[in-house]
Amino acid sequence: MGIRSLFRGRRNRPETKPAPAPAKPVSFAANPPDLDPHTLTTFDQALGELMSRVKRMGEHVGGMVAGCGPVFLAQDLAKARELIQADLKVDAQKDELMSRTLEVLARHRPVASDLRLVLAVEHIAIDLERSADHAKNIAKRSLSLPSRVTFDPSIRELIQNLHSAVTSMFNDSLTAFITRNAALAHNVSRRDQLPDSIYDDMFHAVIARIQLKPANAATDVQALFVGKSLERIGDHATNISEEVTFLTRGDIPASTRKH
Repeated sequence: MGIRSLFRGRRNRPETKPAPAPAKPVSFAANPPDLDPHTLTTFDQALGELMSRVKRMGEHVGGMVAGCGPVFLAQDLAKARELIQADLKVDAQKDELMSRTLEVLARHRPVASDLRLVLAVEHIAIDLERSADHAKNIAKRSLSLPSRVTFDPSIRELIQNLHSAVTSMFNDSLTAFITRNAALAHNVSRRDQLPDSIYDDMFHAVIARIQLKPANAATDVQALFVGKSLERIGDHATNISEEVTFLTRGDIPASTRKH
C-alpha cells in the first residue's frame, strides 16, 4: 500500500463516528537500504574505484600523448608500433569504465555531487580514449614517412611547440580532475587558444612550403595531419577541464564542446 492510499477518504468521514484507530504508520527501517552503513561503504568504494580507474587510464594515455610527438619527429618506428599497440589497452580501459559507471548508476542511484562525479567519469573516459586515438594516429603517420626524411626547421619547431602546449594542458586537466581543482581547470580552458593559434600558423606554413617546394609536399602534409591531431588532443584536455567545473560547481558543459 502506497503512502497516499493510507489517507484516502478520511476527509469526508462524519464527525459523529468515532475516530478510527490510527493507521499503523508506514515502517521505515532505521537504516533504509540507501543509508545502510555497509551500503554506504560499498558506494564509497565504488566511487573510489572509478577514480582509481580514471587515474590509471589517464596516466596510460598521458604516456602516449607525451611520446607521440617525439616519435614522429625522430621517425622512431619501433616506438611508433609500441604506441599503436598501447591504444588497445586504452580501448579496454574505456569499455570497463563505461561498464562500471552504468553499474554504479543502477545499483546505488547516486544524486547531487555523487551523480555528477559518475557522469563526469563517463565523459572523461570518452575524451581519454579519443586522445589516445589521436596519439595512435600520429604514430601511424611516422610509419608513413619516407625514410630519412628531413623536416623543415620551422615546421619541426611548430610541432614541438604544439606538442608541448597540448601535453601540458592534458596533464593539468587530469590533475585538476583528480584533485577537483576548479582554478586549474579554468586555467586549462583559457589555454585552449594557444594550440589553435600554433596549428593555424602551421597550416599556413605548410601551404606556403608546398607552393615553393612541391617535391616535399607528402612530408609536409603528414606533418600537418600530426598538427591537427595534436590540436584535437588539446580540445579533449579542455573538455576534461570542463567536466571538473561541472563536478565542482554544477555548470553543465557547453553544447558546443568539441568531440
